[in-house]
Order: sequence, then structure tokens, then C-alpha cells
Amino acid sequence: MTLTLNERKKRILQAIIQDYITSAEPVGSRTIARKYDLGVGAATIRNEMFDLEMLGFLEQPHTSAGRIPSVKGYRFYVDCLLEPTAVAPAERKMVEEWFHHKVSGVDQIFQSMAKVLAQMTHNAIFVMASQQVQAKLKYVRFLPLDDRRAIMIVVTDSGHIENCLFDRPEGVSLDELNHIAERLTCCLAGKALGQMDVDFLNRFRETVVDDLELYRTAFQTLHRAFQREHQVYKGGTLELFDKPEFKDVHKAKNLVTLLEEQEVVSGLFGNDGQDKVTVRIGDEIKLQPITDCSIIEATFTAGNAVVGKIAVLGPTRMEYARIIGLLHFMQQHIKQILEHYEDKP
Repeated sequence: MTLTLNERKKRILQAIIQDYITSAEPVGSRTIARKYDLGVGAATIRNEMFDLEMLGFLEQPHTSAGRIPSVKGYRFYVDCLLEPTAVAPAERKMVEEWFHHKVSGVDQIFQSMAKVLAQMTHNAIFVMASQQVQAKLKYVRFLPLDDRRAIMIVVTDSGHIENCLFDRPEGVSLDELNHIAERLTCCLAGKALGQMDVDFLNRFRETVVDDLELYRTAFQTLHRAFQREHQVYKGGTLELFDKPEFKDVHKAKNLVTLLEEQEVVSGLFGNDGQDKVTVRIGDEIKLQPITDCSIIEATFTAGNAVVGKIAVLGPTRMEYARIIGLLHFMQQHIKQILEHYEDKP
């Protein structure tokens, strides 16, 4: 793709996209000549814009001379022209003060992040938090349900409670189950739940000298409790009503209603890479009901574990450079906060 554009075309495309992001109005050659020092006149810019349209980087929505970026144009801009904007001192201070005053525990970190980023970006924010990665096991208990089943209760140091149905083997009493719970608590209390993957639990199970089958069932249930669906926090969905792209209230309401569906929200997240910020534009989102939108997604890690993801959803006319810069800053800031909580006794 880079070979199809010379340097002048690149600079003109970049100027058009930056101007359209700011104005939300189709951009003409005279505007670019007047506002951007590109060293060429309006006539030359007009010819270059025609070429960019023929190459698929620009579109002409009306019969006027103004052009707007296409999905291909935005893609080229993000991949080849964009430089993330440094976070302004006022924004940095806002983030630091927000987390200092609003966050008192790990469970509030991502909820607060959704709110503060919605305020700063004026886009819809979706945060998927793996709360249990940083939480530490406090104790395990069994409660009776009926003759064939019990309920395994898993409690973390933050007070979070998970419960799973446990198929009680025939002839096994509640006292025997709670003996298992005591051994699990004794050996695993204080360990981060994010460390307790299948291999970890299997290594521990190998040290058990009595009923291996019973412990195997207990471990399967315990592991299932760790794999609960991530908590999703939202912020800023109503900000979409203020965007020119959603001035049609019916269209905006349909989108906001759609974003209340769990299946749709889960589909917003697609970034599997650690410490990366990715951008999906238009049809790249692959959620048919969501059109004319982009998603900027970041993954948050602590140590070697993924502890959360964030998706910023807005129109394709997004402040890509600014939002990507903010997410890079937030990644480092959240990592420091999580490591702070992880180091606490």
C-alpha cells in the first residue's frame, strides 16, 4: 500500500483526515491550502485529492468538492502516518487525581477507568476486567444443596464470592467435603487466583495421598470458579448522541440499545496481544449491526498476566492519535497501580 502514495499524497491525505476529524465536514482543496503549509497551491491539491479518491483513500459524499476519508484512508493513516499524541499535563494530572481519590481497591480500578476515559475521549468505553487475576484466595467452603450436589464457595481477600455446583460422589458426606475445603484453604490461601491455572492445580493435586478422584472433582470445580466471565464496565455510551454522525436520534438509540446486549459487548473485544493497542475500522469490527464506527482496543497486563482490556467505540472520525496516546499512558499507569496492590501484604 505504501508504494501507491508519494510523500505529497501522504501529507495531503494526513491533512484531510486531521481536518475532518476536527470539523466533521467534507474537506476541500482550498481549506487544505489555506490551513496547512504543504508548499503547493489549491489546484495541485485538488488534482492530488482526485487521485486519492481514485485510489480509494477518499470519498466524495455529495456533489460538492469536499472529500472525506474512506475506511481504506483511515487504515493507511493509522498504520503509516499516525504518531500517538503525548498526554497533556492537564490530562495526566486528571488521571492521577481521579485514581488517587476514586480508587480504594483493585475491584474499582477498571470501573474508574471506564468513567475517566469516557470523560476524556467523549466516546463509549467498554472495560473487560479479569478481577480475579489479582485477587487472592481467602478460603473455600462447601454448603449442602441436596443428596447429590453441594455448593463450593470460593471467597477472595477482596470479599468477592464465587460459587459453583459440585457433584457430590455417592456416599461422600458434607464433613468429608469440608475436610477437602480445609486442605485447599490451608495450601492455597494467600495465593493469587491468576496463578492457579490447570497446571498449578494439577501439581498440587499430585501431593494428595487419599481420594484422588474426589480431589480431582474438587479441583475441576475450583478451576471453573476461576474461569467466570469477566466483569464488563461501561461508560460514555450517551456521549454518542453528541456526535454529528449520530444526529439521527433513532440511529443513536438503536446503537445504544444494541450495546446493552452481552453478546455484542463481548464481540467488541478482539485483541489477544499483550501490551498492544489495536484499531479496527468499519467492517473490520465484524459486528454487522455496528456500522460507521471504529474500535481502539488496549490490553492491560501485570507481570505476565492479562488483567483487563478496554475498547473505545466511536465514529470512524475518531481522534486516533490522541486516544492511542491516552491508552498507552493508561497501560503504564494501571500497571503501576496493579503492581502496587499486588505488593501489598
